[in-house]
Amino acid sequence: MPCKQIHCPAVAFKNAADMVRNVPNIKVFALRRMFIAGKVNKSAASRELGIDRRTIFRYFREFSEIRKHYPEKLSDMHFYMPGGDRSHRLTRLYHPTIRLLPEVIAAEKRPRLSAVSAYQHYKQLMPEGYSYSAFKDVLFKYCRENNISLICNKIIPFISVEDKAVLARWRKGNDHQRWQVAVVLEAAHTRISLLYTVNRVECCFRTALRWIDIYQRSGLAGFERSYTVNPEVKSRMKEKMDNVLHLVQQSPKIYGLPKTSWTTKELAGVYEQVYGSPMSAAAASVYLRKQGINTRRAKEVLTSPDPLFREKFAAIQDILAHLGPSERFFSIDEYGPASVRPKGGRALALPGGRPVFEQVQKGKGWFIMFAALELSTNQVSHFYTRKKDTAEMIRLIDLLVGQYRDCEKLYLSWDAVSFHASRKLLAHIAELNSPAYRARWRTPAIGVAPLPSSAQFLNVIESVFSGMARSVIHNSDYQSLEECCRAIDAHFEKRNRFFKDHPQKAGKMIWGKEKVPAVFDKSNLCRSRSGNHKSRS
Repeated sequence: MPCKQIHCPAVAFKNAADMVRNVPNIKVFALRRMFIAGKVNKSAASRELGIDRRTIFRYFREFSEIRKHYPEKLSDMHFYMPGGDRSHRLTRLYHPTIRLLPEVIAAEKRPRLSAVSAYQHYKQLMPEGYSYSAFKDVLFKYCRENNISLICNKIIPFISVEDKAVLARWRKGNDHQRWQVAVVLEAAHTRISLLYTVNRVECCFRTALRWIDIYQRSGLAGFERSYTVNPEVKSRMKEKMDNVLHLVQQSPKIYGLPKTSWTTKELAGVYEQVYGSPMSAAAASVYLRKQGINTRRAKEVLTSPDPLFREKFAAIQDILAHLGPSERFFSIDEYGPASVRPKGGRALALPGGRPVFEQVQKGKGWFIMFAALELSTNQVSHFYTRKKDTAEMIRLIDLLVGQYRDCEKLYLSWDAVSFHASRKLLAHIAELNSPAYRARWRTPAIGVAPLPSSAQFLNVIESVFSGMARSVIHNSDYQSLEECCRAIDAHFEKRNRFFKDHPQKAGKMIWGKEKVPAVFDKSNLCRSRSGNHKSRS
């Protein structure tokens, strides 16, 4: 809860907190419990606890401010209102004095900063300045605010002008370690607390002392970096980079992967199999970047013009929020028509190089795929066809009813294509939901949860299609329609087996391939236009 700072009671709060040191904690805690309980007779409390009534009044005033500004802290017996120092009255002497304090402090040669000696030097510079009492308050406040130690820790007594210029460049440069060294050395030359400096630069105290020792023995020349790489290590790194580059230039299919382009994780795994040397995905990525090999990703944003977007989206979210253990929710869509011919796509490429394929080619066949993704088990059901119409949609529904016959209800979610809401389809769903049909065939009830119009980016299965296309279709050159379909079947079989062995709801990226998590979310962008894997009727 934000603190509402009030300047007037600050001194009173500080005094009340200070009284804790004079009044035993057990009595203060008893007072606090009385205050929390409700109305208290201060005279009776004074006699019972042996505390002056004025002290009780001050504590109750403190507790009232805590209840007002920090109500959640009222029952914390050790919490008191934060009390600041009394602010110094800003007279015309304040700012000139602040400007003189660095010179006054730097002139002090004693191990401990003496307010008397500093005041004498101050009066020489500014005879009409503060009195000793006011000057001492300003001096010690300035030291606290600027982390200036009262005990002199000028470990380095002298830094030349040339070295100061170099340290100034190090502080402004991009080299983090040199910035650390510069800050530590400058602190060791002043009264700034070395402990504060170590916390600021985020290094250990022993390291700071080592840097100071290096400077005292060798100057800034001791920080010059002169090291050589072991020739054997350098040779091994060069060999690994060459081997990784050699693998990237080959197809993953050569090594038994149903992929058309490499990922760093798969690259590292194949490297270990081929060369018998350990390799991590991070190391493979570093080796690729050093040779200028990388990938690029584009950003796309889609919107829905449906005036009932909020209502339809809320209805789907409500179904998912109350989905029972014997209910299933399906994200349904069609992939294609897709032609079997050499395809382009994103892939790792050498510097200045780019994969190419002919624009005009003779196709080896084409297909349309109907598929449904069950969100609670993350399983995909699919089949191939040559047309998009109501009959094929009825075929998919019958397939799901047969596969999930032991469930009580199936929810079907699809986009606003015309044959998803045809009279024939709705009549078939009504027949499936009729009591006579369900009693005879023991089938689950069917519920429909349509997506808003032009909201393909909300269809979860689009994300799975995107991962399948990148893994199987992009950068492919299948010799026949059957070979392409076998690759797609193998991809979905592997995917379904993975989620059977590792049960979880749709919502995790599938082997790093889905463009977005497979989860129903209005922020998801499931459809990939760049892949051109989808055509709408």
